[in-house]
Amino acid sequence: MKQLLVGNGINIQFDDKSNTTQQIVLRILKNCDRDDFPAHIIVNEPYLLKIYIGQLYLQAREIIQGHYDTIANCAAERDSLKAFKEQYGSRINTLRITDIGFEDYYLIHDLVCHKYNMGNPDQFYSREAMRIAYLLAIYNEGKINTLYTQYPARFTSYLNSFDSIFTTNYDSNIDSVVSSDVLHIHGQFDKLADVYDENSFRNQLPDCPVRTNPIDENYWYLYSNALTTHCGAYKEFQVNQSPQANATIEKMAVAYSTNPAIRAQIDAWTSEENILLANTGYAIQLKASHPELRFSENYHFDELRAITGELEILGLSPWNDFHIFEAINTTPITHCVYYFFSADQCDRVKELLPRLCQENKIEFRSAKEFWRDMYEK
Repeated sequence: MKQLLVGNGINIQFDDKSNTTQQIVLRILKNCDRDDFPAHIIVNEPYLLKIYIGQLYLQAREIIQGHYDTIANCAAERDSLKAFKEQYGSRINTLRITDIGFEDYYLIHDLVCHKYNMGNPDQFYSREAMRIAYLLAIYNEGKINTLYTQYPARFTSYLNSFDSIFTTNYDSNIDSVVSSDVLHIHGQFDKLADVYDENSFRNQLPDCPVRTNPIDENYWYLYSNALTTHCGAYKEFQVNQSPQANATIEKMAVAYSTNPAIRAQIDAWTSEENILLANTGYAIQLKASHPELRFSENYHFDELRAITGELEILGLSPWNDFHIFEAINTTPITHCVYYFFSADQCDRVKELLPRLCQENKIEFRSAKEFWRDMYEK
């Protein structure tokens, strides 16, 4: 088997004026000044979001200097904090607001919330506004989905040479030029999140969230299942939620159907004031009656963990999404090629794939030479 894993680097290759870290962050800030900013979806007063991102940026040097080291409250945050300092430390004196990758702003947000005792729901709502503004900027009025029209024929042939393709991108460019399925491991713009999909298992429950939170069809992509956060471990947690929920509900539905005592207990849950417990009861009842119902599992991470044979990695930064590299390091692949732009990327990948390095299964190739070859006639 021959697999490919790609990231935002390929989008930058075909439009480095719109898809770099700098341009995406700049577009978020500029979008806040637009008359057609979807305030009804993101935040009522867009200027507040712009100011807040600026305030977060002002904490970046404090973080690099170690003033937040004791504030990170879990292993995932400490790992992200360490990577943040490694990535931006050498630029501390020249660091601009657009130099910081937007997912790293989630880390700054969480650390600031810890420092100033901002808990939920305020912490959640602020992060959610940032997340949706980020998706708005990436989608860029649909321009993100047109990049495939610039693919040279040799690159299209290259893509079609793989048995399967994994991507961390939300767009549909590769989907448009290959015959096989493209596995979006962090979600995609053209798939609704379960809470907004009227046909989902979640919306078959009595509270039916889509009824009280209808989507604006003009901005359907903002309701997608795209995952974005500063930490790979958090993304992995979200990815695993549906599979774990399905496994639990299936077991409990069997017990509900076969054990009268458990049936009575679960029936009683549906009368509880605790909405989570009540919904669990309703979900088990519904699953027992309709075994085909499942929470959507759209992130394909299990498939990534199960890969064998050869893997090539193109356009994927080693400074984020450590969970992807950790998963790859445990797979029984026989050979891995990483296309690099700089030597520090190679050093970082060696840290993230220690077993593959030890077994001499990893090869580094120049991304610049790769793209030069793609354009040769």
